[in-house]
Amino acid sequence: MKQRETLPMFIVLYAAAFMSAFNENIINVALVDIMAEFSTTATTAQWLVTGYMAVMAIVVASCAFLLQRFPFRTLFFTAAACFVVGEALCLFAPSFPLLLAARLLQAIGTGIFTPLMMNAVLACAPRERMGTYLAIGSAAITLGPAFAPVLSGLMVTLVGWRSIFLIPLIAVIVITLAGIPFTKNITQLENVRLDLASLALAAIALPLFVFGLGEISPRPAIGAITVAVAAVLLVVFALRQERIENPLLNMRPLLHNALFALAALLVIIGMMTTFSTSVLLPLYFESVFEYTALAAGLLILPAIVINAITAIIAGRTMDRRGPWPLIPLGFACIVVGQFAIALLGESQNVAAVVSASVVVYAGVGLVMSPVQTAGLGILPNREHPDGVSILNTFIMVAASLGPSLFVGIVSKGAESASAYGTSFQAAQAAGFAEAVFVAAAIGLIGFAVSLFFSYRVRTK
Repeated sequence: MKQRETLPMFIVLYAAAFMSAFNENIINVALVDIMAEFSTTATTAQWLVTGYMAVMAIVVASCAFLLQRFPFRTLFFTAAACFVVGEALCLFAPSFPLLLAARLLQAIGTGIFTPLMMNAVLACAPRERMGTYLAIGSAAITLGPAFAPVLSGLMVTLVGWRSIFLIPLIAVIVITLAGIPFTKNITQLENVRLDLASLALAAIALPLFVFGLGEISPRPAIGAITVAVAAVLLVVFALRQERIENPLLNMRPLLHNALFALAALLVIIGMMTTFSTSVLLPLYFESVFEYTALAAGLLILPAIVINAITAIIAGRTMDRRGPWPLIPLGFACIVVGQFAIALLGESQNVAAVVSASVVVYAGVGLVMSPVQTAGLGILPNREHPDGVSILNTFIMVAASLGPSLFVGIVSKGAESASAYGTSFQAAQAAGFAEAVFVAAAIGLIGFAVSLFFSYRVRTK
């Protein structure tokens, strides 16, 4: 396809990816209001985030199969239909279970949009500018969360939490109409069959894993048993993919390419940082300082805007110079910023926490698209669709694991602090600091891995 044909399609797909990311995070600043209306705990309410991400992970894992089996345009409009119907249902959901069900329907649509964008870039973008094109996609995915807390916070504060679903509903209707003339069928179809056993394993294992991590802090025994069962199911899933003719998710790039496996690990750590922070910070600002949802969103905005800027810079730098020392520098920023937040969070210093969060998000911007570009560049062209599916699946898994794990730590830490007679605000601040400290320790592992990975890719 010529550039004049692909450019409008890329714009539509970037917009769809932007709205996917926007929709993932619109709920964060509304969680406190939703908890109050439906009388739910933070652990239950965060399933609007983690459950959403778990369903997205299952859908993304199926996207390699879907792209082989169904036309590109069919997948685009199916995703749009799920998105629009889910948003409309959320506007009127009378109970928490129905609200969650509508969010999960949205997740099916958003789980298709992002892989469509990445596969279109890999199929149609010029090879010499691949890093830049992927970085634009990464920035679109990052800018979504940048605007989501502000706009949804404004809507929650002025109109009420249900109004947050109007913006993505209207936007995706417009994107769908634009997609009618501009999206093209760019994939080669094959008569492959869906392996229902693999789909069932993924559908059971991923939510179990997310649930188990969330229970590790409040109920360690239940959490450990659940995680262990989920891990066994995931191993069975991986082994099955190696044995069947048409795997749901071809694990060969992951199991037979050590450098690509390291790239996948770095993606997981980077996304756990992004999505856990995007959930923890609004809860921190609203519960500790009793700020409005709008104020909480505005406090997060600078960090995520910086993230988008550094993502574009990182993509251009990756095209010119490769991953060294770009990726280790990004992880260094993540670790330094997180340790600073952990140390300053309990002191309830808003300006210091916001400043440190800017450092964290700048680091994530330097990491995400270069890691994906380097990881996919290691693979032969024929394995690119499988590599995209693996990375996107891991992104969604990490985005669901991060909030589940860290919200559980916050709840347990706050409960322990309250047992000593600490005020509610101080207890929440203590739980927040404890969760971010754990995140910083995980980031430190990412920094160590990034040193080895970047050096090996540079010398390969």
